[in-house]
Amino acid sequence: MDGKLSIVAIVGDPDQAALFVRVFEAAGDHCVVAEDLTEGLAEASHAVPDLVFVEVALGAGGGVALIHHLRALAPSAVIYAMAPEAQVRLAAEAVALGAAGLLVLPASGDELLTVAALVRSRIAERAQLEQVTREAEAARTALDYLARIAELGRETDRSAAARGLARLFMEAAHASSAWVYLPTSDRDRQLMCAATVGEGLSAPSFCEELELSSFAAQAHLLELPLAAGSVRSGFVLLGGTSPEQERLAAWLATQAATALAWVAEREHSHSGAMKDPSSSAYTFAYFVDVAGREIDKARRHGRRFALATISADGPGALRAEAVEQMLSAVRDTDVLARVDGGEFYLLLPETGGIGAHTCRRRVLRRGAAVARRPGDIQEELVMGVATYPHDGTDLSRLLRAAKHRADVSRRSVVKQLERTSGTLSDVLEALLWEAGAPGAEQPRIIELPQMDFLGVSVAAVTDAVRSGRTRVVVTQRSGVSVGMAVKAQLREREGVEFTAVDLSEELGLADLELMAVVAEHGSYLLFGRVLRGGVIRAVHASDPALVDWVIDRLGEAAGLRLME
Repeated sequence: MDGKLSIVAIVGDPDQAALFVRVFEAAGDHCVVAEDLTEGLAEASHAVPDLVFVEVALGAGGGVALIHHLRALAPSAVIYAMAPEAQVRLAAEAVALGAAGLLVLPASGDELLTVAALVRSRIAERAQLEQVTREAEAARTALDYLARIAELGRETDRSAAARGLARLFMEAAHASSAWVYLPTSDRDRQLMCAATVGEGLSAPSFCEELELSSFAAQAHLLELPLAAGSVRSGFVLLGGTSPEQERLAAWLATQAATALAWVAEREHSHSGAMKDPSSSAYTFAYFVDVAGREIDKARRHGRRFALATISADGPGALRAEAVEQMLSAVRDTDVLARVDGGEFYLLLPETGGIGAHTCRRRVLRRGAAVARRPGDIQEELVMGVATYPHDGTDLSRLLRAAKHRADVSRRSVVKQLERTSGTLSDVLEALLWEAGAPGAEQPRIIELPQMDFLGVSVAAVTDAVRSGRTRVVVTQRSGVSVGMAVKAQLREREGVEFTAVDLSEELGLADLELMAVVAEHGSYLLFGRVLRGGVIRAVHASDPALVDWVIDRLGEAAGLRLME
């Protein structure tokens, strides 16, 4: 508020009109004069006035009725009624209808300035009251957030506290998204994304401080250090923030640093350097340490290893029995670490893609057995696997690839297909019905002449075997088939496990063509039916959950166990 007023004067006398303009412009105010009620109403509708003078005698007393319109049109404006001495009764009626006061015409310049001074003072008082009210509300809000931060300081692990802080910062700053980054360990300068809420950019899972600052600048995110004095607990990034709330967010970041320091101390007091206190798994810090050593060893000696993310397909933590089942499904040399209540990371040393795929099937099978028990976890496990060096050569890229594959499995059409209880032919029909959903890993429909279909099959197998060990499962039947073509391609190939399933004698299955490939770098499915004219209508996909499920259904149809 600069103290200048916006004034509309509706007055019929030209001399009085000139007085209004002269007096108020000399005072630095903006004054618009209208000579009749219609013009005055139009001026008041777009001028957003602070003060309105109305000569109520205009329009045969219509100025009195105009008071009602002005109160609705400019509810914050102060309205003064004016009338000659002989018609003061009309001005008194206007005051009764909502006018703030009355002036007897002709008015003097001093009278006009006195009215303006009263309005100026009233506006200043109102602005001051609004400011005090805003400050009091901001103080109450800040105290509420401070109490919530103190409550988060009672958490037993930093990941849980980080999730609460991400939600709190997003709310406090009116942000569209929030990320909380914490140091991976006391002696490591690398940061991990411990929590994210809202919709927005895909932020790095692991990075250095400089990388984080660069990402924040490029994505136009507000970066706040979680620091109080010499205590540095991490960073928070906020997207789509409201500028007036950024000051509050910066103050909260200081308080959050202290709360996270409490949580970190509590983590150290409740657990050793290796074991998670709430399960038999290792701590995340230990996982990062071992993964770093495994990456160094793989780089030096050209070795492979795999890692996986494991979580429940839904909110909530995994129960202790599910964790024990996961531990029983992995080797003693594997490292299962708890990230938070609902997510675990698994490191598989000296393991390639095929071994990781076998481990994935074993873990999911054990987890499913626990999930079916009454009173235990209701959500099935979701697992994503990545291998070094195919999916990345650093921890950040590997975890990003594993999380992506876990998301693919979470969205897999297998959930719809599990309702299919008929033959393998029914499975194909269901797949063809579900195909076409967005996403590179989702099944897609193709129609090809038989020889082109066989060419696609051979090309997929040829690409798979280049990366190392490969498992191939095909169907075969009399005459030209995918089984015959793939078998000829794989003749005398080392490191290939080939299984052909003969369905030529199975009722309703003789026209099916199926090839499933599990390779070091992923999985692939090609599944169709021979139509008239030698055309094959099929679906193809690279969803590992779908590949596993179809192989299992093929094994059930043939009475065989096709994969571990």
